[in-house]
Amino acid sequence: MPDATPSLRALALPLLAALCAPALAQPVPQPAKASQPTEGASPFAVATRLREQARHSDALQVLERRLATHPHDDDAFRLRALTLADLGSSRLAADAVGERPALFADHERERIEGDAIARAIGWGRAEPETPAQRLDETAAALDALRRLERDAPRQTNWERTRLRVDALSALNQLQRHQQVVDGYDALLADGIEVPAYILGTVGDSLLALRRPEDAARVLERAVEYAPGDVDARILLGYAWMEQERFDLAMPLFEALAASQPAWPQQPGARAGYQNWDRYSADVNLALAHSYANDHARAASMLQALGGIGPENPGLQAAIGAVESRRYRPGAALERYDMALTRDPQSRDALAGRVGALTSLQRIDAAREALAALDTAYPEDPRRARVAADLERHRGVQATLSANRGRSRARDGGSPQSPLGSRDGGYAIDVRSPLLDDRWRVGVLARDTWADFGTGDGPQAARTRYRSAGFGGDYRHDRLGASATVSRITDADDRGATAWTLAGDWRFSDAWQAGLAVARQAPEASLQARRLGITADSLTLTAAWTPSDLVGVDARLSRLRYDDGNHRDQIGVDATRRLLTRSHLLVDGLASGYASRASLGDRTGYFNPERDASATFGLRADHITWRRYETAFQQRFELAAGPYWQRGHGTHWVPSLGYRHLWRRDGHEFEYGVSWSRPVYDGLREQRVAFDAELRWGGAR
Repeated sequence: MPDATPSLRALALPLLAALCAPALAQPVPQPAKASQPTEGASPFAVATRLREQARHSDALQVLERRLATHPHDDDAFRLRALTLADLGSSRLAADAVGERPALFADHERERIEGDAIARAIGWGRAEPETPAQRLDETAAALDALRRLERDAPRQTNWERTRLRVDALSALNQLQRHQQVVDGYDALLADGIEVPAYILGTVGDSLLALRRPEDAARVLERAVEYAPGDVDARILLGYAWMEQERFDLAMPLFEALAASQPAWPQQPGARAGYQNWDRYSADVNLALAHSYANDHARAASMLQALGGIGPENPGLQAAIGAVESRRYRPGAALERYDMALTRDPQSRDALAGRVGALTSLQRIDAAREALAALDTAYPEDPRRARVAADLERHRGVQATLSANRGRSRARDGGSPQSPLGSRDGGYAIDVRSPLLDDRWRVGVLARDTWADFGTGDGPQAARTRYRSAGFGGDYRHDRLGASATVSRITDADDRGATAWTLAGDWRFSDAWQAGLAVARQAPEASLQARRLGITADSLTLTAAWTPSDLVGVDARLSRLRYDDGNHRDQIGVDATRRLLTRSHLLVDGLASGYASRASLGDRTGYFNPERDASATFGLRADHITWRRYETAFQQRFELAAGPYWQRGHGTHWVPSLGYRHLWRRDGHEFEYGVSWSRPVYDGLREQRVAFDAELRWGGAR
């Protein structure tokens, strides 16, 4: 499963507000009738009384007036520093402590210095003047913290612990996640009870390190201490999802969204205020549906939010991510570009553009997008994974396949199948890494064979198509083209040359069409090849895939045999998603096929003059196990439909299939067994087949 951890940048606004204005976080208690300072009292006494009444601003004014005329009044100087700290001006208070440290007790000095460090770390989340300065404030705050630890060791236990804890926050902002976890483990090893406010940060770093089990344990504690912490609850939901515990995560996200009013209103207020926690809850609920494979629902929810806030860059980037999962890279790229128009430093949009451009076969632009991400966020752990995905796509591509099958006539006679009584084969296609971001060259070989008849005589002779050759393909943006040349090495047609030319064009995210021409086509009948008859082919294909829920593939082909026989075929395959669950996908299947042959049954091979079929079925994919990009999936298929052949009537043909699919880092290994009961020339047969295929590399 793709990374589910939300960007901390999206959560920074409420955190920054809390850090920058702690004095405003809650109403300041005011007495019903504030007593007035005693007339004629000293400024120090007046300021002290005002601080006791929580009138810190008034106290500060008194002290400033006193120091303006008596700058060496140590009592006023000390009280002013403490008052500045009460007002949240920790940096000014720390500067004052640095001027006259002897005026302050250890606990006062350490508290004020710690407050200044914490405030500096908080300011590190603010938008910088230039992108190059994004981490400067945080790095400077961490350096100052380390100097305090080294040059002025804390005398009070809490302040010593506080510096260690605040360092975790700075390290998290700097994306030094392993150091965050190491620091947290060191606190536990020293027997220190880690404060609850930092547990969400530790959980975020554990998720970045892809340790969701450990993250969940930490985040569960964070939520236990602070049930109203929206950010910690969101992170906990992702920690569960990354363990494939959607049964826990989805109710959490739903309950969180339901618990957050869009416009909360304080008692007595005339109007409500914007609740950004509700926004975070809504966006992450939609993304959770996407991670649970329900991309259509996620898209609908996010687009509804987009209608409210179309200029929100984080929202546009989230829509782009879902569009990518719906097999709509063009639409995804448009959303990412919209996000970057509003925020050129949008981390999610910069990362998403790389994948969208790769899917669109614009590899040169994808490399430029990766360079932009690298420049803006070199420390982001996701950058390495995005780069690895692009490298897999640009690297060596290989497909190795093998199959075996057996057909038996129902009445025990010789099978009429064009595949013979036994059949099998293998194919190898290895392509080079991308050359100039557009070209590949490679080698290919295949061996397809079938046994016809029974017994040990000539009727049992094996017929095969064996070839080896080389080829190249070009792919950029909408255009794809390929060519191969092979030498046939089997005994039936040794020394002959086979070649293919193919091209395709992508009209949009949904539509694609292609044309292929082949000399000595390998898909021609092996029965005909046994008689020394070969065929050339011309194939036109079209595909319509508007989303991950629907797909239609159509093909029209002509086989031109050496004996003058022309065989025309048309076929359509369609799929429609019927059920979507986090680990179960059920699709409806439908296909239709029809063909005609000019010579009909006047040939020595299976060649219906007219035939047609229709098939309807179900396919269930169960994601049995998954750990990020590594997964094991089982597939079940059940289908049946009528097959008609001129002169032999109509018969129903059932089929069953069971397959395994293993995925790891973009590479796939698939194998399966199938059973069917086809009918040829009115005679029913039983066929059992096994096939396996290894696909190496991310390009498809």
